[in-house]
Amino acid sequence: MLRTSVSTDPADLARLTPRWRTLLGRAAHAQPVMTPLWQCAWWNVFGAAERRTPWIVTVEDGDALVGMLLLSWRVAAHRAGIPVRRLELLGTGEKEADEICSDYGGAIVARGMEREVAAAIAATLRHGPPNRWDELRMSSMSAEDPLVPELVAALGRNGIVTSVVTSGECPYIPLPRTWDGYLQALGSSRRYAVTRSLRELDKWAGPGGWDLRRARTAGELTEGVRVLSELHAERWTSAGKSGVFSSERFRRFHEIVMPRLLTGADGASLDLSWLVVRGEPIAAAYNVVHGGRLQFYQSGRRVDVPKNVRPGIAMHALAIRTSIDAGLHEYDFLGGASRYKRDLALEARNLVTLRAIAPGLRARAVETARVLTERAIARLRAASL
Repeated sequence: MLRTSVSTDPADLARLTPRWRTLLGRAAHAQPVMTPLWQCAWWNVFGAAERRTPWIVTVEDGDALVGMLLLSWRVAAHRAGIPVRRLELLGTGEKEADEICSDYGGAIVARGMEREVAAAIAATLRHGPPNRWDELRMSSMSAEDPLVPELVAALGRNGIVTSVVTSGECPYIPLPRTWDGYLQALGSSRRYAVTRSLRELDKWAGPGGWDLRRARTAGELTEGVRVLSELHAERWTSAGKSGVFSSERFRRFHEIVMPRLLTGADGASLDLSWLVVRGEPIAAAYNVVHGGRLQFYQSGRRVDVPKNVRPGIAMHALAIRTSIDAGLHEYDFLGGASRYKRDLALEARNLVTLRAIAPGLRARAVETARVLTERAIARLRAASL
């Protein structure tokens, strides 16, 4: 028999860390956003400041931790101000301006224990403290996570109405053994775009060439963060927006995470690099490497370069080639179906959001009010067309 417990004490995040790391080593779907580093940093920045309460669900088999679902509880609001007591994956639910974008979140489960752990979690949500939550929202999970279908089925068996919708996609490259192998897989038109970006970079850089720099020390990290934030702001200011580094909370989160990633904390490492031509940075990329995969997280680029020079594409091309040389097996662009991502990628996986409504009367009333409000808004929009 599995034993399940729920803690609302934030201090348990730190107390569980050794066993948490052991569980990640046994999990079939371990991700950087599931690590103590990422999750505890997120809680420190967003937790108490947004009046959240942690819900730390642990599932044990004897002395072994076989499942963890890290949630946060808060009072949010549907449209028209309808209050809802919401459970969300820890690491999600921030305001859009502060959004960390924790793609591939979800429960952490020992390989082969997905069905049993899903049943234990569902029973806890169904029979736990009454009238404590109205809605469960687990967003930005990978559609390939083996726990997702098991949890949907288990919640249904417990009388909890659940839906799963596709909420985005993550283009990615299953990396071949060689750079030429990747170029051949692209096809002629996309291959030409990649090779041309590198040729145009070489031509524009001139005899002095270009230099790809990478943060390996604390001093280089400081320099790299400055370059990244400035180039990111330049890119988005040109589009009439401010960019994510204008958010104080976004910056504070990464001020915690990036130095630790530089040291390889929790099995993840930082790949922060920037491309320099004639002494001036023209592109920068912030990546995380974990489990043989590189995940592209954030970037920036200059906009005042010749039109035929595409520093962002060239930066990715160089990073892809470096990843192949390093023996990595995947280059993941994470969420967002931008044109350049689709052009460089070879495949894509979906992100999904699981949403569940608590079985209590209050939760059902809140959901009914939400549905009626959405229908009324839709009718008003249709009438205005």
